[in-house]
Amino acid sequence: MVSQPKTVSRLLDAEEVDQRHGVARRVCQFGGPGCGNGQFRRCQNNPIPEGSAESIALRRFSPIAGPTANSPAAVCEPPHRARPKVTSIMSMPTLEPTFESGAGDIVAEPAPRRPRGRLLDPWAIAVLATALSAAWACRPSLWFDEGATISAAANRTLPELWRLLGHIDAVHGAYYLLMHGWFALFPPTEFFSRFPSALAVGAAAAGVTVFTRQFAPRRTAVCAGAVFALLPRMTWAGMEARPYAFVAAAAVWLTVLFVAAVRRGAPRRWVGYALALMLAILLNLNMVLMVPVYGVMLPLLTARGARRSAALWWAGSSAVAVGAMTPFLLFAHNQVWQVNWIYPVSWHYAFDIILRQYFDHSVALAVLSAVLIVAAAVARLAGVPAPPGDLRRLLILCAAWMVIPTALVVVYSAVGEPIYYPRYLIFTAPAMAIVLAVCIVTLARRPWPIAGAVLLCAVAALPNYLFVQRWPYAKEGWDYSQVADLIGSHAAPGDCLLVDNTVPWRPGPIRALLATRPAAFRSLIDVERGAYGPKVGTLWDGHVAIWLTTAKINKCSTIWTITNKDNSLPDHQSGQSLPPGSAFGQAPAYRFPGYLGFHIVERWQFHYSQVVKSTR
Repeated sequence: MVSQPKTVSRLLDAEEVDQRHGVARRVCQFGGPGCGNGQFRRCQNNPIPEGSAESIALRRFSPIAGPTANSPAAVCEPPHRARPKVTSIMSMPTLEPTFESGAGDIVAEPAPRRPRGRLLDPWAIAVLATALSAAWACRPSLWFDEGATISAAANRTLPELWRLLGHIDAVHGAYYLLMHGWFALFPPTEFFSRFPSALAVGAAAAGVTVFTRQFAPRRTAVCAGAVFALLPRMTWAGMEARPYAFVAAAAVWLTVLFVAAVRRGAPRRWVGYALALMLAILLNLNMVLMVPVYGVMLPLLTARGARRSAALWWAGSSAVAVGAMTPFLLFAHNQVWQVNWIYPVSWHYAFDIILRQYFDHSVALAVLSAVLIVAAAVARLAGVPAPPGDLRRLLILCAAWMVIPTALVVVYSAVGEPIYYPRYLIFTAPAMAIVLAVCIVTLARRPWPIAGAVLLCAVAALPNYLFVQRWPYAKEGWDYSQVADLIGSHAAPGDCLLVDNTVPWRPGPIRALLATRPAAFRSLIDVERGAYGPKVGTLWDGHVAIWLTTAKINKCSTIWTITNKDNSLPDHQSGQSLPPGSAFGQAPAYRFPGYLGFHIVERWQFHYSQVVKSTR
């Protein structure tokens, strides 16, 4: 037997697929391995239809399968035909094919290996992003919105959660269900309530790395993941017990799935895209805004001859997903009154979009990012060559990702009800991180300068990270945790609890404080508590006016009262009978116990709250 020479191409199997045309053909990525090096006598730039023999062969040859399946390719001159050669085995003539090497032959190459870092890089970036978000997550106090998460997910059964979603927060139902399972394993403390969000930021950062790697080399992909990990909007979301980090992760991985579906064209991938889109919309209504973004991305990801098929699959799968979720969209929209606190469209929107949507309160990083973008644009206009990769296409995709959802929400806020708020557009943050990474790589080029630029961004973000996002009152200034810690450590079982419901609280009722850390108040007698929230389908317990509870108060020996902070008083006072102060002295929560002989013996001032201890 005569063995096949090593000069025979690995693609010869693909010739058999195309023998129905009576000619053997071979394909290679245009400008890729085996093309443009003199081994082909004639090449012509043609798109390769998806599913053809050329497409099959190209996938087998390309070191990175998938992205080049519909890209322009060179259809090359057929190789020399196999020539039969007669040999003799036991005097029996047999025919065996032998091949002669010609100018058109492709030199055999070893099996393609997975590009370096393809698996390791996303995991490393995920660990980095999770660590950045989780660091000092236990330090800031819980606040009103996080209290809603704990009340809904940790303090009620599944039937009670379902009843709640019929009245409020249907848009967060999927997140509450996830956190319900989490709180079955971990306590609703500051750290454990927020740690799932840190994990979600890690997953999103890995997705940014994977998505960028499909258009650019390893250094650009790793840079994008690192920039995303330190982006202030993400370090904020990673320590917020709300679904924002999960929305960002859903957006980036849905986009990765969409790109794979467009490039591979397999029906099962479009089915997966439709299912993922439905789950993403269930997680957050705003994810429906990614559908028009994908409509703009589609022609940029396909060759001209393959656009019709991809467009039909995208339109059909998107229509099915959105149609299936329309009842949920309409039901959740009926609860839009929950965001009636959002301001109408004004010039403040420009400030929010430019700064807060991606950079939170980090002015330094916002300015540095603007400098990087302008410098990279000037460098390219000055003739500096672009880094490796399809960066132009990547930038266009990211621009659509950022601009289209933001524009649609702002326009709707102008003509309908105001719904724009910076953190609600967090699912566009991956695109901003990728744009900044491309600018950094354009200017820095080499790995160490790139690392230096990322470090400079981290330094610019550090003041906001430490002194705005992670100080004790970082969550809108609220001090729920400090109040709960004080009462939990100083109050005795059987003491009575009053909450001053007559003072203005931001942004909602004072009873949210009790639902945020229920364990701290469980041993106290809440004399003003009305209807039990989980039983009636509300986030917070009801409240009974204090003048209807004097009989209960008269049985108390010690009363702990939570009311507004009095800025005219010191942070801590104790004595036999302290004056109530001008504000608290007029409150029913002071006057009615006073009629029954109670007097103030100690008080503490926090950022918004005041805790008063009274005895008689």
